[in-house]
Amino acid sequence: MTGKLIKVDVHLHTCLSPCAEITQSPKRVVEKAYEKGLNLIFITDHNTMANTEAAMRAAKMFDDLRVYPGMEITTSEEIHTLALFENPEDAYSVQDVINNNLPDVYYEKEKAEQILANEDDEVEGFYDKSLLSAVDLSLDEILELIHSNNGLAIAAHIDRPSFSIISQFGFIPDNCSFDALEISPNMNIESAKEYYKEYFSRYKFVKGSDSHSLNMIGSTYMEICGKDNSFEEFRRYLYG
Repeated sequence: MTGKLIKVDVHLHTCLSPCAEITQSPKRVVEKAYEKGLNLIFITDHNTMANTEAAMRAAKMFDDLRVYPGMEITTSEEIHTLALFENPEDAYSVQDVINNNLPDVYYEKEKAEQILANEDDEVEGFYDKSLLSAVDLSLDEILELIHSNNGLAIAAHIDRPSFSIISQFGFIPDNCSFDALEISPNMNIESAKEYYKEYFSRYKFVKGSDSHSLNMIGSTYMEICGKDNSFEEFRRYLYG
């Protein structure tokens, strides 16, 4: 394929994810991504995309960096699935369903660790759903929900020993309608193609940093060739 080289990270958290560092604000995530030369990133907090628009606004000052909405959804089987979208409207439609199937926070301390921040690095509030809980929807239901709202569904970190489809099921069922499989920073894609060769003919493999701290941003990413760093070009890569 001809075109320009695009550096992509499909899996980034902000301070809204309770397992992420407090310094991981939308503004700082975007600044660090730009500093590291990334061109296309998805903000994928646990079970929510509420900090994504702040990151998108913060990115407007940077040339050649596009930020898109996403979330890392935990299914009822405790399988982490990346949901990636072109526009916030589709992501919010999924968000509404997720919120209706997610418990409220159990403790005030939990709520205080789920920080809503704006593009100016200011705290605007705290999220009142328990973001590290599983959503009361199965994997099949989540995949249907993502696709019915024009999103891409990617099996998160399939090589990890927990919260991946392989750790939970032991394999990837033939009827799973994933658009791609993500490999964690612990493995490179070439090794994954050999280790998971039974899936390579069915899916593209992608990479994400799964960054929970600023120093992880830019440590792992994938490279694609395309005409630009748009969502549609990323989709074309997955199905090209």
